[in-house]
Amino acid sequence: MLWLLAVVLHIVFIGYQFLPFKVSRGDTYESSTRGAQARLVKREGPDGTVIMVLENQSSFYSVDLQLGSNNQSVIVLVDTGSSDLWVMGSDNVYCSPGTTTSDRKKMLKKRYRQLSDSEIIHELGLDHQGKYRQLNDSSFLESLTHELDTSFVDGSVNKANAGTRSSSSRDSRATIDCSEYGTFDSSSSTSFVSNNTEFFILYGDSTFAYGTWGYDNVVIDGLEVSGLSFAVANETNSSIGVLGIGLEGLETTYSGSLAGSNRYTYSNLPMKMVEDGLIHKRAYSLYLNDVDAEEGNIIFGGVDHAKYTGNLTSVPVINTLESSGYSEAIKLEITLQDVSFDGTSVLDSVEYALLDSGTTLTYLPSSVVSALADQIGATYSSRYGYYIMDCPDDTGNQNITFTFDGTQIACPLSNFILAADTSGTTCVFSIMSSDTVILGDSFLRSGYIVYDLDDLVIALAQVKFTDETDIEVITSSIPNAVTATGYSSTAATNDNGATVGVLGSVSTSTSESNSDSGSSSSSSNRSSVFHSWFKT
Repeated sequence: MLWLLAVVLHIVFIGYQFLPFKVSRGDTYESSTRGAQARLVKREGPDGTVIMVLENQSSFYSVDLQLGSNNQSVIVLVDTGSSDLWVMGSDNVYCSPGTTTSDRKKMLKKRYRQLSDSEIIHELGLDHQGKYRQLNDSSFLESLTHELDTSFVDGSVNKANAGTRSSSSRDSRATIDCSEYGTFDSSSSTSFVSNNTEFFILYGDSTFAYGTWGYDNVVIDGLEVSGLSFAVANETNSSIGVLGIGLEGLETTYSGSLAGSNRYTYSNLPMKMVEDGLIHKRAYSLYLNDVDAEEGNIIFGGVDHAKYTGNLTSVPVINTLESSGYSEAIKLEITLQDVSFDGTSVLDSVEYALLDSGTTLTYLPSSVVSALADQIGATYSSRYGYYIMDCPDDTGNQNITFTFDGTQIACPLSNFILAADTSGTTCVFSIMSSDTVILGDSFLRSGYIVYDLDDLVIALAQVKFTDETDIEVITSSIPNAVTATGYSSTAATNDNGATVGVLGSVSTSTSESNSDSGSSSSSSNRSSVFHSWFKT
């Protein structure tokens, strides 16, 4: 029994939490597959012309959750670029008929278990042509599911719509197979507590989620986090929820576009782990693994020294929204000082770069992309709409190197070259032009990244792909991390006038307020431009 006690104590007091995730790529999560790679394909345009389309340009990192007293299973996407957890509700109006989960059907049966079929039909105003009178109990509940979707509004009967589903707007939206990634039925969890406050979030790909805040117990890869705040979306056109683990300032309760004067932050997952004694500090490490890998991992409260070479070097998170009234950084952006190819610099001025775990490709200013293309021998093709080149036989040791406050991450040139056709002779240079610098999957897989949300610091090192582990708990500062030679907490601006090199502690007066609702009061309606930059 002593060995069992030792194992239990190790689990409870280990000080870090290891979370593996599945990696898939595609244009949407529904179309994504594990092991897929970004590529350029030919498609016929509406006028019969042939156009080139970039496929699999988004990366998705998914984890399984169990929610509530009855451990309802859902799949969500891990996102360092947002900060809220939300899941699809079992009553989502975008669910196609017949795809609700068994939990939802159990809820329906429980709700009407004391009524006869005829009483239910009468209550809902569905007594037309005796449509349901010939059905047995199980068939009745199956058929009733869709009728309830169109008949209930905020839990009460909408008799104007009852029995007229063919003309309701609900039908045109009900296209999602909600059984595929799971839904949460809050009424069937005895431990769920609703805050009765609104949640809303809008993403850059036009998906959105609207619902209600509450809290319940959540199990993540065997680890239970009690009383975790999350939103249950009963109206979303996304087929899957999101587990945001970013800075608290990006929570929809604080930086949402309609937050109002009562904006506040709440304890999201990293903070709740600290409060529950599961980790010592709001910090985590991200390891995407190599390009062919189907799994990566996040270590909450720990760093794996086996996964990098050289030194972990700390750089400050910068505050690019100081002028908007934010006294601390709310996005995970750092100063990009240089980009070079084989020792030749191509970056004319300092930029701020978003480290985005939800974007497959890398986006740099057009002048930088053009200069890099010249260096590697790629030319712009109006036919393809991209810079193209002869596919190299071997890129050897050629790297594109990114410099942050003096520390460098070398990315193999092969990370940024995609096949343009099946012949293997024509390739595309896949760094894209953008006014906003986003370092996505093609960059991040070359680095081992540690995010310290408490101290607003990010530590980077050259990645080492290995199955070996050497995990150390983060108790204060990031273990073995050294300060970058160019580290500065002094405000500066780039050519676009954005504040760079700031730790996020600049004092400014608070202006335009915003908010949603986590585990506290106040309503939340999130149509945030911030989140438009993250889920791509």
